[in-house]
Amino acid sequence: MKNRKMLIAFSLVLALLFSACTGTVPEPEENRDVLDTNTAEPNSAEKDQTVEPQDSEETASYVLPAYDDSVPSLCETYGDVLKIGAAVNTDQLRETSDFYQVVTKHYNTFVTENEMKPMYLNPSEGDFFFDAADRFVEFGESVGATLRGHTLIWHSQVPDWWFGGENGERATREQLLARMETYIHTVVSRYQGRIHTWDVVNEVISDTGNGIRRDNEGSQYASIIGDLDGDGEDYDYIEQAFYFARAADPDAQLIINDYSLESDPAKLNAFYDVVKALLEKGVPIDGAGIQAHIQIGYPVVELFEAAIEKLAELKEINPDFVVQITELDVSIFDWNDQSTTKEITPELQKKFAERYADLFEMFRRQAEKGNLDMVVTWGVYDGRSWLDNYPVEGRTNAPLLFDRNMMTKPAFWGVIDRDLSPEAIAELE
Repeated sequence: MKNRKMLIAFSLVLALLFSACTGTVPEPEENRDVLDTNTAEPNSAEKDQTVEPQDSEETASYVLPAYDDSVPSLCETYGDVLKIGAAVNTDQLRETSDFYQVVTKHYNTFVTENEMKPMYLNPSEGDFFFDAADRFVEFGESVGATLRGHTLIWHSQVPDWWFGGENGERATREQLLARMETYIHTVVSRYQGRIHTWDVVNEVISDTGNGIRRDNEGSQYASIIGDLDGDGEDYDYIEQAFYFARAADPDAQLIINDYSLESDPAKLNAFYDVVKALLEKGVPIDGAGIQAHIQIGYPVVELFEAAIEKLAELKEINPDFVVQITELDVSIFDWNDQSTTKEITPELQKKFAERYADLFEMFRRQAEKGNLDMVVTWGVYDGRSWLDNYPVEGRTNAPLLFDRNMMTKPAFWGVIDRDLSPEAIAELE
């Protein structure tokens, strides 16, 4: 670590010389993704442009464009133990943009924020639209990244016809199973061998901590499909989804994904029990995804780490079982805070940086134990985060490692080496 710090400091000095010479209990995903960000106007920082060099007297050592050559790469820093990823949208991936430089420098894993959800890929029965998904996969292949597919089966962001039957009634068991199989086969087989990991089912556990999500929490799968094998459990749709995905791509990594597992022990236990029962039946589940939309003050890292450790116990059934952090961000607002703005003081920067440093030290520790293989942030920079306007309309949040202009924050330096974040904060002051 000391050598890395010296290397970073040396590279920053070189950059200065060159300049002188040349002049949030997190809410479910259903609430965050209803906005199609593909139609959003890109932030000005993303547009094709070149940032003019600052005068040598103003050039910062730590507050730098995220793509600057002197800024260490996140994925290279953790490359010995973890894949580091981010959620993107294809409208952001112009090769001439600053955003493209940032994501290809810092991440080696990508997922689409919205474009591979059923309502976009399959808006009407029999009609599939793969243009955006194809562009995403081509981008990933062009930069040699690992790709995640998100998400195949979910109760939200599905097209209107998905659960519909004849004469305005609900779909039958046979209809819904057939639609699931057709959808999963069509999508997964199209990208066989190209998309490494799939979130096969998403947000299936009840917020009550009492088994799976049902009609009262917006999911119709259990009530329509029910208990297929007569074992008394009505979550057989999960089992079928994993079998359909395995048939479509025998080599893909198949994940069950959910939120609040890191902060709600009752929900974690319910999740664990369902996955354990499915694994004992031989269902091909390769790992668990913890979304991790957390707040600056909650949950404590010890609770988060205990969740990873508990899920890693499933290695006793499947030795290759992994845990992944799939949608990480850290709201600067507590969950019950209804305010729309918060001053980014040095004190807040310090607390935020320590939060991220604590998390990534824990992630490294769990990766070295063989429990964790991937950490994905839900977005890249504050200027394009779903946490703006949610859960409070008009809110401006700052949950990521790069600020609204894609400049490095003290939290970024804390993730690289926590000893560097105080220096970055001092520079901001």
